[in-house]
Amino acid sequence: MWETFALIPLFDDPAFIYKRELIWIPVFGWYLWKSDMVPVDRRARGGAIGGMIDSARRELGRGRQIIIFPEGTRTAPGAPPAYKSGLASLYAATNVPCLPIALNSGVFWPRRRFLRYPGTIVLEVLDPMPPGLDRETFAARVQEAIETATARLIADGERELRAPSFR
Repeated sequence: MWETFALIPLFDDPAFIYKRELIWIPVFGWYLWKSDMVPVDRRARGGAIGGMIDSARRELGRGRQIIIFPEGTRTAPGAPPAYKSGLASLYAATNVPCLPIALNSGVFWPRRRFLRYPGTIVLEVLDPMPPGLDRETFAARVQEAIETATARLIADGERELRAPSFR
């Protein structure tokens, strides 16, 4: 949840890709709808990626930056990666650079937990991936870059959690 809000000020006019059912969350869903974010209708099965790509192209045409979480949902820190095909499909269809980002927010703000832990959330912007790579090369490179950096950030965050505190 932290990363959703933390990324907004880093971009001029971001458009997040989100699962369509989130629109039914009071206040948050209204924001998604009103701010022209990019929905993915998972019920559409084969048409889900096509609809996402069409919406993303429209927003790119308006000068917006597309934000996509490659696994489609939050995962526990250190969980095996499960990147969805939508990331590579979007990259191939839009022919724009991809700016990967790694972070360790899950160490301090765990998935599906009310408790938060004190510590320093680190967000690291990685080297951009140029447009034009074939899908398989892109998918392998972006996953390697994100997972390597994320593993390092998570390890640093976990060391911070275990360190004695004098706060």
